[in-house]
Amino acid sequence: MSRSFGDNLSKANERTLADVRRSVWTAGFKGMGYGVGTGFFIHTVLRLATRGKLRLPGNQKPITFDKNTAFFSVMAGGALGSFVNATTTGKNEVHQMHEIFEIGKHDHRTPYQEAYDNAKNEGEDSNSRKKRILSRRKTMSQRLSEQTGLSDSHGGVWINEEIQSEERTRRSARQVASAKRLGTE
Repeated sequence: MSRSFGDNLSKANERTLADVRRSVWTAGFKGMGYGVGTGFFIHTVLRLATRGKLRLPGNQKPITFDKNTAFFSVMAGGALGSFVNATTTGKNEVHQMHEIFEIGKHDHRTPYQEAYDNAKNEGEDSNSRKKRILSRRKTMSQRLSEQTGLSDSHGGVWINEEIQSEERTRRSARQVASAKRLGTE
């Protein structure tokens, strides 16, 4: 049973809620069964009536009724039937839940819950919160303007590609020079 209402529901209201849920779920499964049967029936009738191919106006390729379209018909019929039947049952059963809706309108928090919520709301005034937000925005914009990034990896300092390419060029020049010296000696 759902504890969304806490201990505020009487046993009769809990039973009513359970009955409505059960009837919606049961109707959904019944609707799925009816939808599967109806989808398969419609697929079979169309397949027999059109000799396996249905040509729609404007389409060059006809629709062939094979195992793929049968699967689609069964699944679509089941989904549609389940949705329609569960929704209809829910709308028909909602009149039984008016008393439960009235219970949900009122605040039934314990004194501890009220004190906790008040402390959570009062513990932080809006001015200090705004100051922290502005400080965080200033820090982020400063880091982005310096192009150091927002990550703390590598101390927030990233090596530019230009510096790396210059180092590679210098390194390769040194290697060429040392190879020439070794070759000429």
